[in-house]
Amino acid sequence: MRRGAAPGCCTGSSEPPGWGSVPSPGKERSPIDSFLVALRVVTPMVLLMATGAGVRRAGLIDRPAMRAVDKLTFRLFMPVLLFKNIYETDLSQHFNLGEVLFALAALLVLFAFALLVPPKLVKGPAQAASIGQAMVRSNYILFGIAVAQSIYGEGNTGPVALMGAIVVPVTNAMSVVILEINRSGQAGPGQIFRAILKNPMVVAALTALLLMAFPFRIPALLWSVVRDIAGVTTTISFLSLGVSLDLGEARENRRLLSLGVALRMFLVPLVFLPLSVALGFRGPSLCALLVLFAAPAAVASYPMAVAMGADGPLSGQLVCVTTVVSVVTMFCFTFLFRALGLL
Repeated sequence: MRRGAAPGCCTGSSEPPGWGSVPSPGKERSPIDSFLVALRVVTPMVLLMATGAGVRRAGLIDRPAMRAVDKLTFRLFMPVLLFKNIYETDLSQHFNLGEVLFALAALLVLFAFALLVPPKLVKGPAQAASIGQAMVRSNYILFGIAVAQSIYGEGNTGPVALMGAIVVPVTNAMSVVILEINRSGQAGPGQIFRAILKNPMVVAALTALLLMAFPFRIPALLWSVVRDIAGVTTTISFLSLGVSLDLGEARENRRLLSLGVALRMFLVPLVFLPLSVALGFRGPSLCALLVLFAAPAAVASYPMAVAMGADGPLSGQLVCVTTVVSVVTMFCFTFLFRALGLL
């Protein structure tokens, strides 16, 4: 068994039938191939959100009930999914120091921008905090593996999972600082450190890295439970987005929403994705950067905004609207990069 592979884990591609094999990066594809791959990336997300909206309209569940599910997702499902993705990653084969350094440098630039610019563009610190958090914190956990598996097949998402192990704790830490500074005007190192260590995603990432250092692997029986829990995360999260999606409620915040969406979904990817291509990143490495810079605001940013005194409704609306916009933007970026032979 290769290092980093969990018991029962697939090591080869498991492409859905009918789509054909995935060509290696570096070759130009036909427009039809590029279109089908881009369609495969966004279609499951659209259908799951539409199902969630239909479930709410049918009266099977309402938003207050879904908030309890969101809390469970934030505390259990997402951390377990992140843990699984990291634990399955072969660090010796997938670690790309240049990609990691570039991602961290880009996040530092975004962090500085998110701290300094939103307070100058909006009046309230709570609104500035929500917009700043949306800028630095993409929905990497859900979109990363989903997009990578759509393009490369299950078992071929190592670089994307490894990037998640690094950027998710970093962006969570940055979010804590942004929210705390806007709430109190300052952020004590001890307070920030405690908040970071209590974050479920940070705990999951550190636990996975720690267990990977042990000479033994998680028993197959226990690992099957981990896989089952992780397997429901994407479905439940996108269903929840559909349940909570109500663009009518967003009209009151349309100016703030327009600003947040423009920064998260257009400014960030249009600055950093061309730079990623220019620096020579290709294939799964470019896929990881695509998700980092072009994915919508993280679902977990809503409960954290509420807990830390930011504008909770605005954060929730940013998650929903950026997710809807990402259906178009992720399709366009995936189609373009596949057509150029970059993915």
